[in-house]
Amino acid sequence: MEIYKVHGGIDMLIADLHIHSRYSRATSRECTPEHLDYWAARKGIGLLGTGDFTHPAWRQELRDKLIPAEKGLYILREDLRLAQTGANDGITPPRFVLSAEISSIYKKNGRVRKVHNVILLPGLDEAEALSRRLEAIGNIHSDGRPILGLDSRDLLEITLETCPDAVFIPAHIWTPHFSLFGAFSG
Repeated sequence: MEIYKVHGGIDMLIADLHIHSRYSRATSRECTPEHLDYWAARKGIGLLGTGDFTHPAWRQELRDKLIPAEKGLYILREDLRLAQTGANDGITPPRFVLSAEISSIYKKNGRVRKVHNVILLPGLDEAEALSRRLEAIGNIHSDGRPILGLDSRDLLEITLETCPDAVFIPAHIWTPHFSLFGAFSG
């Protein structure tokens, strides 16, 4: 994977791992693999989360449009790539890593807790397996960012039982709402 040289000769990879598909509320219809690839390349982003791997229709679209690159990373099929110029023009195409954000809303110690977590997985098979486990707990079909009545610790446990190579990240950690340290997250 191409690492970018920036001012002062520092090697840097620009990544955006917290993203959504068009299957999440309040997102653009153009949040497709083609457009995500296009805009990542234009902006010099070398690694991009797919977002929303729990949503069945999105997961199928990812299976149809992405091909494996390096271990745990994917690229958009060449025939789907939109013409582009920009910071990443002529450099290695942006890589995708399977990602999803889960909204956990649950009661603990007499208080309602509201926390978002981002999960990264090494492949579509692992995304399918985790999605099946989460589907038994709540509705993952209605929104790309499902809301589950599941403690973050329990979500972490289920995630690691399903895929020990998963990466689990508390999302937007400092915002007042839906974050681990948020003043209004419980």
